[in-house]
Amino acid sequence: MKFIFTCIITFLATVTFSQSEIRAFVASNTIPIQSISPDSLDFSDFESIGNSIGNARIVMLGEQDHGDAPTFLAKTRLIQYLHEKKGFNVIAFESDFFSATYGFENIAKTRQDFLKFYKANIVPYWTLCDASNPLFTKVIPESFTTSNPYIVAGFDNQMFYKYSTSNLSQYIDSLTRENKLEILNNETLFKSILSSIKTLSNPMLCIAESKSFYGNSINDLTTLKNEFKAKKGIENNACTLIDNLIAFAQQLLKKNDFTSMVNTRDIQMTETLKWLCKVKFSNEKIIVWAANYHISKYMGHFKKKSLNDNISMATEFVKDKEFDKLTYSVGFTSYDGEAGRIGTKTFTVDSPDKNGLETWIDKSTNYAFIDFKKFNLLNPQFDDEFEMKSCVSDNNVHKSYPAQWNKIFDGIFFIRHMYPCKIKN
Repeated sequence: MKFIFTCIITFLATVTFSQSEIRAFVASNTIPIQSISPDSLDFSDFESIGNSIGNARIVMLGEQDHGDAPTFLAKTRLIQYLHEKKGFNVIAFESDFFSATYGFENIAKTRQDFLKFYKANIVPYWTLCDASNPLFTKVIPESFTTSNPYIVAGFDNQMFYKYSTSNLSQYIDSLTRENKLEILNNETLFKSILSSIKTLSNPMLCIAESKSFYGNSINDLTTLKNEFKAKKGIENNACTLIDNLIAFAQQLLKKNDFTSMVNTRDIQMTETLKWLCKVKFSNEKIIVWAANYHISKYMGHFKKKSLNDNISMATEFVKDKEFDKLTYSVGFTSYDGEAGRIGTKTFTVDSPDKNGLETWIDKSTNYAFIDFKKFNLLNPQFDDEFEMKSCVSDNNVHKSYPAQWNKIFDGIFFIRHMYPCKIKN
């Protein structure tokens, strides 16, 4: 009995000592942020974030949930800083790949046209939120009259916003005819494929189909993709678009298996984001706007085994060592308050764990930044879990959980008081 007691005490002492390293680092390396207001254009308080990002070409900005108003304000200000001081100009949203990317590409770059475009083609959790209003009605459209305008893109395979519903099947039809694919000789099959695309790109129709429809669509779209793939010398956006459609059909086929469904989506978002970085915007610096979960870089290490079935977008993305070197991810956490997405009931966010990271930050600090990448360089052997509020699965938000958060995010942006979006006037 004495031996068991000694082992327990030794174990607890080891955990306490291990956590003291990260706690001491946070205490001495937390950088207060003066403001999250997009109107605050003195970016001196963001210099530490810029130094941490360094020469990264891809900066991922997370959010605990899709209704976190102060996070959206902070991200908007960060985007302005990255644009003005670090040369970033592409904003890639966790939103419809075709609508956001090609819809934006095909509008006149005027304030009036953009205001019509964004409301119908980017996720409404953001476009309807009062805290995102400065980004969509001022920051982006006002850049069109400058020498360095923003570019909008998306990387989500759920392509059913207005531009996709109206144009995706016709666009793929046009690419097929332009490249004179053999499938045109099979009129019945090709008409069936275009019909499937129209269904999969319509939010009212896509979820109501049968398993056989999804299965047949996957097979037929794979046939079309293989013909595009066999063509040499053409831009492979057709393959990327079709891969997104196939992945979406696979999601719908797996809708009774939540983990498999969301993994299918995240894996495809990875491939689309890679394509944007390698092909579409190969010479640009890219800001990724997505949920904390999707930009989590180190899934698969949890003690709860079921969580290790999760495959997040960034975990897959940084398996490519070149992208790993070029990417800096910023997760968000908060101390207290309320949350909730547009159109849903608000709820009180969980309190931090009594020894969670949020409790290590001085109570007088409302906003702050911590560079985990610096900690990792100073402590390469550190592999202990510690409590922090983020999300370790796609549907587990504003909850504290033990994890190796210093490996999941390169940096963390702290917000003391969370509050939900309101529908903008």
